[in-house]
Amino acid sequence: MLDKTSFHRLFPGPFSFFLATPFELQRVIPEPERVLPIPQKIFLEQEEATPLHGFPILLSPLTRALEAALTSYVEVEEHRQIAALTRRPANQKAVEEAWSHYRALFERASENAVRSSFGRKLPSIFWLYHSAAVARCFRDSPRRIMRHDLTLGKVHGDLIKYRTFERYLDRVLTLTFDIVHRVAEEAEEDERELFPALLARMRDNVLTLTEDHISRDLSELDSYFRGHLRIDGKDFRGRLSRLESWSEDKLRQDEGLGSAARDLLGQGPQLSAHALLTESGWVRYLSQHPAYNERALLSPQQVEIWESLLLKLKEFEILTALRRLVIPVTAAGDRLSCEAPKPAAGGRLDRTLYLSDSTRPFDFSTSWVIDPLVRRFGLIYDITDFSAIVSVLGRAGSEDQDQSYRSIFRFQRRINQMARSHRLQLEKYLGDGALYSGRHPHILLFTAIQIQRYYKRALDEGFPFDRGMRIGLNHGEYRLLPIEEGEQGKAHRYEFFGHGIVELSRLATGKATREIDDIKTLLLGLGYQQQEVERFFAPLERQNVDLVDKQEEARQFYCYIDRHGALVNEGIAATQQFIAELSNSGMVRPLYRLREDRRDYLVLEIQLDNEELLVGIRELGNANLKGLEKALIYEVVDGQSWSDLPRQEEATGSLLDSLEGGFRAAAEPPPRPLARHHPMKSRSEGSKP
Repeated sequence: MLDKTSFHRLFPGPFSFFLATPFELQRVIPEPERVLPIPQKIFLEQEEATPLHGFPILLSPLTRALEAALTSYVEVEEHRQIAALTRRPANQKAVEEAWSHYRALFERASENAVRSSFGRKLPSIFWLYHSAAVARCFRDSPRRIMRHDLTLGKVHGDLIKYRTFERYLDRVLTLTFDIVHRVAEEAEEDERELFPALLARMRDNVLTLTEDHISRDLSELDSYFRGHLRIDGKDFRGRLSRLESWSEDKLRQDEGLGSAARDLLGQGPQLSAHALLTESGWVRYLSQHPAYNERALLSPQQVEIWESLLLKLKEFEILTALRRLVIPVTAAGDRLSCEAPKPAAGGRLDRTLYLSDSTRPFDFSTSWVIDPLVRRFGLIYDITDFSAIVSVLGRAGSEDQDQSYRSIFRFQRRINQMARSHRLQLEKYLGDGALYSGRHPHILLFTAIQIQRYYKRALDEGFPFDRGMRIGLNHGEYRLLPIEEGEQGKAHRYEFFGHGIVELSRLATGKATREIDDIKTLLLGLGYQQQEVERFFAPLERQNVDLVDKQEEARQFYCYIDRHGALVNEGIAATQQFIAELSNSGMVRPLYRLREDRRDYLVLEIQLDNEELLVGIRELGNANLKGLEKALIYEVVDGQSWSDLPRQEEATGSLLDSLEGGFRAAAEPPPRPLARHHPMKSRSEGSKP
């Protein structure tokens, strides 16, 4: 069942027939979680503002052309129905051409939705959007027919409307079944799971595809009564109005009737005749009252028509409430905008709202519908030699191993709390680490320093995983893969994949000899003694001893590039893209340069939540990342202990310019002094090279 917040977001009202309760929803639409899509948050350009909730649909050339093609097809189909009634030849070629044009556009949009759904109800969202255009088109059908032929329209306009609708619905259902069948065979999926569940509900309720508004007095349904039910709508509505008045009088006069309404239907002390008429079964119950006059009120046949119509009216209002949550979005350059929705009190705000650039509207003209490509800032941390330490602790005894698992649980739980407090999103849990994403580089940099500090405190408290921790920071392209379908009103679960996550994982792979370490861990896990394993790999490690920079590795946390161009990260490493975005963010301030041993750092100040941090950044150079092209890497260090170190010149310019200028100055050798001319040397001798 939908939770309370999701329910009121879906059905804010007001309603004339639907009683907005979870029980009523379940009765009208069984299993609503399977049928009804859940609206998403739509943040405005200033993301701190309260978000909208709805379905952002991008107004693409395809969606506009689809609506125009729908109107063209329905109009020529109406002309064919008129020709059949007047016994004139129909322009069959025009009908087929109009249908072919609409079919091509519809098939493209619908197939995109079916192929890209992955349990996200995209086909139903497509029909939520497109059904509004269908309903508007058929709502205006009788007026179009009367403009074509006034006399024919008055007599047969409603009949033509529903004949045209039945023809349209039959063709669209056949086409949708063909699309679903084709995709199901290719993807080896269940056709029942791919078919739009919302379309199945609309198919069984004519009102949802032929009307866009129904008022309390049913005045909009005269065409429905005449053309579909083939009854006198004016007479039916008059009898229903008299029934409401009669019921109002009986509730005041008959205490037993009022008690039945309160006890059986759960009505409050203030009984409303109209509210009771919208309770399923109440009119049937009233028709058994001794004073009920079926000649003046609803006849037995009309009572059954009302009870059936009432369920359709309730379902219509449910689906119409969802339609109101569709938000057409316009793209202008890199900005997305929409019209401000109607306020609850009525009226309309005539202004444009600009949406956050993180908004991914539904674009049914594209094969993915929801663009899976996002650009995010990523943070990954990884505990060094986690598996090897677990293996050693396992041989030490179950109590030590249990204690180590408790400690890593507390450690990772605390890191997740820190990340959540800074509004970072957990994307992947990696066993001995995790991947977080965010939209602001200074927040990820701040969090990385906090994580490293917490690891230091944990070591002081006896944390058993004491061989180091690696942290990587990047800004890159990720793709969102829907892994699990959201249930009971909950959001879907997505996973990152693509180049961005590969690059980020390479920043946290540690030393170049990681492959040897992995094999060591495997052998230890298979039960080999650690002394034997170390002795076996000693010759290989001695061959690579020249790759180790002992001066760098004398620090607790360090990053450098070895002689083979491989990144050695036992600290915090960041990519050039991350540093460039950090420089452009304007959220950090370069202060000065500082030298620590042979390393030159640019010192920054970061402020977040009334806390200030000093951070040092230096350019390491281009590193060979496994499976990727060379990448420019920077080391990030905590400047907490630098208060006593001498400062060099003040930093000027942007962060990126200051870093690049400082690196070039450090890399270039000092200029050689100019040779003085010796007066005793001849001109020719002095000019020799």
